[in-house]
Amino acid sequence: MFSPRLKIGSYAGLVAAVFGLASYRFYEHSGPQAAPSKEQVLVGTIVQGLSQAHYQPERIDDAFSKRVFELALKRLDYRKKFLLQADIAQLTKYQTDIDDETKRGTHEFLDLSTKLMADRSKQMQTLAHELLSKPFTFDADETIQTDFEKATFPANAADQREQWRKLLKYETLTRVAEMMDEQDKRHDRSRVASLAKEPATIEPDRTPAQMEVEARKRVLKYYDEQFADQPDPNEVLANYANVIANTYDPHTEYFAPRDKQEFDIQLTGRFEGIGATLREKEGLIYIEDIVPGSASFRQGELKKGDAILRVGQGATEPVSIEGWH
Repeated sequence: MFSPRLKIGSYAGLVAAVFGLASYRFYEHSGPQAAPSKEQVLVGTIVQGLSQAHYQPERIDDAFSKRVFELALKRLDYRKKFLLQADIAQLTKYQTDIDDETKRGTHEFLDLSTKLMADRSKQMQTLAHELLSKPFTFDADETIQTDFEKATFPANAADQREQWRKLLKYETLTRVAEMMDEQDKRHDRSRVASLAKEPATIEPDRTPAQMEVEARKRVLKYYDEQFADQPDPNEVLANYANVIANTYDPHTEYFAPRDKQEFDIQLTGRFEGIGATLREKEGLIYIEDIVPGSASFRQGELKKGDAILRVGQGATEPVSIEGWH
């Protein structure tokens, strides 16, 4: 599982490479019936495109492979809380083979890293539920490494469990401290209101033990949401493609079709979902242009400059979109 791609502010190095996949010949297939997988086509197309279109193309060799490996590993588990050192040892076998995989049209490193991360994520979710089911005590003198650059991958399952215990305890304590601060502020507001003889909302105080229970619930909710937000296979592939692209330079990125559409909308303020280019102006949505051959073009009712006031589908009541952005 690779972590989501960071937003970038400069797109000077963005390469938009479009290739006819039907005539794609990057790979040497084992036989006339061998059809390239989506992973083969995408990774191969990106490497080929960057090799031809990037202003400073890379040599696809072991040095390139090592850089891809290091960046992929960093994004795979940047907090170093999921993978064990034994997992890293398995993945390290591929650190000089990614370039060869690209040329062969295989993706063993991607497959293994995805599987390891998925398996460990399930295990850590179970562990988090177990650790957060019991109260923490805060009377022991313990330390936790919060600088992930200085952290190390757990040596074994016992080491990993201890790291997670400290992490969840730390996050629980942080939330308890926040609740205590908020309760103190509420007391201050009540005193000010009392001196001013103004009515004040009286909320019952919570004990530290009650706060600890609530804090563990919040931490568990947070992590359950994180565990549930797992990338689908297309997102995993897109993230890996971005690792390869970012190895060239930080501003070179791959956009999956949906990401490309979102990027275009953010860049231009336009949306072409109905076969018409739309633009928002002063709270109204206007037709900027009609895409030739689209549904709007064939219908013939929409014209450039028209304002869209309400939208509906089928027999549903049209909904006003005035004021939408």
